[in-house]
Amino acid sequence: MNSAHLPKVAAKKGVTTRVVEWVDASIVVASTVAAIGSLAIMFISLMAEVIVRYLTNQGMGWPTEMPNILFPWLVMGGIVLGAQRGQHIAVTALNVLLGRTGNRVLMLSHQVLITATFFYLAWVGLGVIEITGSEMYPVTGITARWAYLAMIVGFVGLGITAITTFARLLLADNPHSVRKHHIEEDV
Repeated sequence: MNSAHLPKVAAKKGVTTRVVEWVDASIVVASTVAAIGSLAIMFISLMAEVIVRYLTNQGMGWPTEMPNILFPWLVMGGIVLGAQRGQHIAVTALNVLLGRTGNRVLMLSHQVLITATFFYLAWVGLGVIEITGSEMYPVTGITARWAYLAMIVGFVGLGITAITTFARLLLADNPHSVRKHHIEEDV
């Protein structure tokens, strides 16, 4: 009876792992596109402003608004990527004192707190967007809503990352292996 039950558990664990990996991969792609896209658009628009100003002694105007709109997307994309790769600063003094089970409980509790916090911040951010929706950049006509939307999207990305980390912690043999930063990947 136990042997018949094992393949079902392994299959369920495999499906969960694949779903978590797919969600994480999607978050990494979206965060990378947001960060690199924002950086590229800011660079190109500001470079175009410099060239036009140099050639004509007049500015285009709109490129100076791009950093205000896109920099929050760059920052939040980087923050979510840092969370996905386990590269945020961590205090591990307590982890040394706890065993494997204690660390798993601590880390699971931490993910629950992170999930609740960031989804709450995303919810509060919706109210901020309503307030800032009337603020408009004069040249582009884009509302400040787009800049603040980066915060909400980033908070949701961090909340989902905490959920997938929670699932990874439940499935991992060693809780310290989850989202462990590998310095050699940075080279």
